[in-house]
Amino acid sequence: MSEYIIKPGIGLNEICFGATMDDCRDYFGQPEEELKEEFEGEEYISWYYDEGEMALCFEGSEEFRLGTVIVNNKNATLDNEKIIGKTLDEIKKYLKKNNYVGVEEAVEEDPSSAMKIINVDDLECNFMFTNDILDGVQWSYLWEDDETPKWPSIQ
Repeated sequence: MSEYIIKPGIGLNEICFGATMDDCRDYFGQPEEELKEEFEGEEYISWYYDEGEMALCFEGSEEFRLGTVIVNNKNATLDNEKIIGKTLDEIKKYLKKNNYVGVEEAVEEDPSSAMKIINVDDLECNFMFTNDILDGVQWSYLWEDDETPKWPSIQ
């Protein structure tokens, strides 16, 4: 795939969060790898594409609808701008310029790790950095309240 348009709270390209596994397979094709996991009593299925440069995650509690996307392809765009490879400071400026709240920076617990994450509650999004360079973005659907997903409609 050559285009990765990040749409926080909505989805990726033309696929919205809440899409079925069949919808995602029809749009993106057969995944190169499928991984089934259980975490804190929740079952997940993750599909990996483009040699790991994109992952689609489906949640068992939501009838295995698309719940999370992870992209680390250098062609990924956010607001019509390529984003992978930007510096930590550039992403912080972008978030401040757009007045996003709930921005929290975390450093891996291992002090020798060069990994940092900026979590943005407004976007249900994590910007993941290695050596202060963005190398991945993970985002999900938004919430009506603490228990009710706000599934986007087709754009």
